[in-house]
Amino acid sequence: MELFLLTICLMLHTLAGSKGGAAPEDQQEQIRNLLVSFRQGNKSAFDRLVLLFQNKIYTLALNYVKQTEEARDLTQEIFITAYRALPQLKEDSKFTAWLYQIAVNHCRNRYKRLKRQGYFISQSLDDQDAPLHLPSADATEKNAEHRDMLKVVMETMASMSETEQEILQLRDIQHLSYEEISEALDLPLGTVKSKLNRARTRLKDKLKHFF
Repeated sequence: MELFLLTICLMLHTLAGSKGGAAPEDQQEQIRNLLVSFRQGNKSAFDRLVLLFQNKIYTLALNYVKQTEEARDLTQEIFITAYRALPQLKEDSKFTAWLYQIAVNHCRNRYKRLKRQGYFISQSLDDQDAPLHLPSADATEKNAEHRDMLKVVMETMASMSETEQEILQLRDIQHLSYEEISEALDLPLGTVKSKLNRARTRLKDKLKHFF
């Protein structure tokens, strides 16, 4: 699972020293209130939950399927599943981890199905609609450096396990807490932290000559 250009910018920001975290406390409170309202029969409360998460879930989907229309379809599928399953959520405080667990499972399944169909073989790095679009031949020296950086990140990510890539994205792009990632991926907390540290270190070592 490669990272597209926006993801790389955010990743580099993280490697430079920023720290991701869980949703702000006021947003957590907003989520809890919307869940209460939904259970009281206000179906529009779910629409507001979608608005809170749709951009992040879409970004997650795009990193798996690489194409905007496919990512939009996948995002819609994820929220439909969440809507139908929401009555089964027992702890409102775990909504974010629960939603991402649904999202990751759908993304994994769609990615595997598309891969079996040969979908990614036809994806070109020079495709104008592809998330991994590279600068054209007349790119400036700065863009050329970004292209080289992108190539290094892609190669480094390709050498990582799927789990390491998912943890990187959920922590450094989606800003989930370690506990939320642990629940979303069904992994021990210590495993999440060790794999994240190992993946970050490998990326940092590969990219340090760019700085």
